[in-house]
Amino acid sequence: MKLLVIMTMTLVTGACTSMLLGGSGESAGSAIGQDTRGAAQISADDRISTTIRRRFAADAELGPLRLRVASRHGIVTLRGTARSFTQRERAVRMATDVSGVLRVDNQISINTT
Repeated sequence: MKLLVIMTMTLVTGACTSMLLGGSGESAGSAIGQDTRGAAQISADDRISTTIRRRFAADAELGPLRLRVASRHGIVTLRGTARSFTQRERAVRMATDVSGVLRVDNQISINTT
């Protein structure tokens, strides 16, 4: 029982770490503790990023690419490498379709080799 409580607390604490430290799990360039977003905005950004990551992971073309996703104030930044312009545009379209996304900053590079 004690082990179950410890495991549960570890999971709950880990899930809240980004909110406690003032980040959304992936740095968008601000120092830890200097994030000016409120808890509701951090939560919304985390939801957006998680939704996009799940959709990419479930997609046969995008899943293997392991693209990085960050969201800040509804602006999503996509990073990583795609094998074609079609894959890159597919990632942008999928991200844009997520509720709460205001804009997508596409930083995905193309490597055709």
